[in-house]
Amino acid sequence: MSITKFRMTAKYVLIFCGLVFLFFSCSERKSEIIYLYPKDKFQIITIISDYQKNKRIVAVGKHITIPKDNYIELNISKITQLGDEIGVCWQRNNHIWELVNHNATIVEINLDTTKFLFKSNWHEDERGIPTPKYYREEDCFTVGMLNYSKHKPLENGYVVRGLN
Repeated sequence: MSITKFRMTAKYVLIFCGLVFLFFSCSERKSEIIYLYPKDKFQIITIISDYQKNKRIVAVGKHITIPKDNYIELNISKITQLGDEIGVCWQRNNHIWELVNHNATIVEINLDTTKFLFKSNWHEDERGIPTPKYYREEDCFTVGMLNYSKHKPLENGYVVRGLN
């Protein structure tokens, strides 16, 4: 390949990458709903995210609006789009579920915390570095909130998009 062709190819690749970056960084995210299910579907968690108000609701059960009880309201203003990830484990440590949204701030708790556990930070590894590893074990998974990318590991549950 000649140097001229290489430069032209590199130029087009850079332009394409720049356009992709602009699309993701400038796209306006409004309100989204997703449902998290364990692999046997015995429980449902509703996640309602209002990105314009930096607000997220985590609710027990299936909802299309904010419920009157059994929910946590979070401030998500300190979470970047790329760093916005939720981890959930089912039937752990005498809780029906444990859920984490790293860097979220609790605004209101209207939830039985003896049955449901919310954490605002990942577990830390032996070096003190936050990691989602705990939430990728059996009966657990993580899901990226940016366009609800694949959850990991896939066999441990389901993520379903709700009404927008």
